[in-house]
Amino acid sequence: MKNKTLNSAIFILVSYLCFSQDVSLYSQFNGRYNYTAIGNTLNPIENSFFAGNCSMLSSSSANLNLLPSQNVIAAYLYWAGSGQGDFEIDLNGTPLTADRTFLTTFTGGRFFFSAFKDVTSIVQAQGNGNYTFSGLDISAYLTNA
Repeated sequence: MKNKTLNSAIFILVSYLCFSQDVSLYSQFNGRYNYTAIGNTLNPIENSFFAGNCSMLSSSSANLNLLPSQNVIAAYLYWAGSGQGDFEIDLNGTPLTADRTFLTTFTGGRFFFSAFKDVTSIVQAQGNGNYTFSGLDISAYLTNA
């Protein structure tokens, strides 16, 4: 019994000392739902220090193709990159600003960001078709260092 108590005490202490982020439920959908995910990348080549010069495409597209019996309940756009963040982008030429933003700093002063936008009304209005993401500018952070 003494060993179990000691192990529990060590686990609680280690858990208390670990750094973590707050996690909370954003949306909840009850019932029988399925989901469709579409997306693409702005990376023309693999992210790697060995791949040569860092570069990125100016836009990227993906096609949404739902069946007539499928309805859009919610649609979310996520993007991320190096640097302190570009939170204003375009989706099909419509300027959008992130609803939620996240920034992580690693040792050595390196920053990485991510962003989120609820695009439900846009996807419900447009429906099936081509969605083009553009306007992300992280060129100041594209180095081989």
